[in-house]
Amino acid sequence: MKIGLALGSGGAKGLAHIAFLEVLDQLLIKTSAIAGSSMGALVGALYAGGMSGRQLRELATGITLRDLPKFLDAPSFKELQGIKGKKIEDWLREILPIKNFEDLPIPLRVVTTDFRKGEQVVFSAGDIAQAVRASISIPGVFQPYELDGRVLVDGGVVNPVPFQLLEGLADFVVAVDVSGDAGAGESKLPGPVETLLGAFSIMGKVIMEQRAEDVRIALYYRPHLTGFRTADFLKAAEIIESAQADAEAFRRALVAAKADRKARQR
Repeated sequence: MKIGLALGSGGAKGLAHIAFLEVLDQLLIKTSAIAGSSMGALVGALYAGGMSGRQLRELATGITLRDLPKFLDAPSFKELQGIKGKKIEDWLREILPIKNFEDLPIPLRVVTTDFRKGEQVVFSAGDIAQAVRASISIPGVFQPYELDGRVLVDGGVVNPVPFQLLEGLADFVVAVDVSGDAGAGESKLPGPVETLLGAFSIMGKVIMEQRAEDVRIALYYRPHLTGFRTADFLKAAEIIESAQADAEAFRRALVAAKADRKARQR
């Protein structure tokens, strides 16, 4: 059974993907291909490059408030275009186990959006850090990424959970939608940035509600991530824990699918 993973966008809520990757590791199941958008692209790139689910958990939960300056290079008042993103690209280049798509043991597809043309751009070759940096460029938060004459922004704008890109690479596609519920349980009005991030999350949720029944998806999961914000990167442990119930359902479904496949082969 060739399992493909489509890992969706969702900012910090994308850390919930780690719970699903840990299940694959525990069941000793090798992923055949990964397609990721935004945070799903970042997590997917690290996993495709050889990091285990447990290593990803340790990395995510080890980030503290004091570490944030390593990732965020604020713009000058003259620019006002969002976080530059150079620091996070440098961090990605440093931490990625493998630097180029062609050398990955697991095929990877990273989705970004061409801002000027309003269309999807898919990376499957070349520099992984550049592709991931482009894919996480949430409009209004990160500056757009200029590459090869194109202005690229977050992949979630056009394709929040890119399961379609796994056709021909996997025969059993698992789609994980981490859009969550924007502002659920909040009593106070969100600020401008949180409003923007929440609206972006809602957009992804609506798109996937229309696509979740696609016959190309064997298993679809939308973890219950109520109460978390898109920028809650310092709540990694809680976010991953919130996805555990869905990850356990994923475990049972995989075991059942493997058993069914064996029974049919007899």
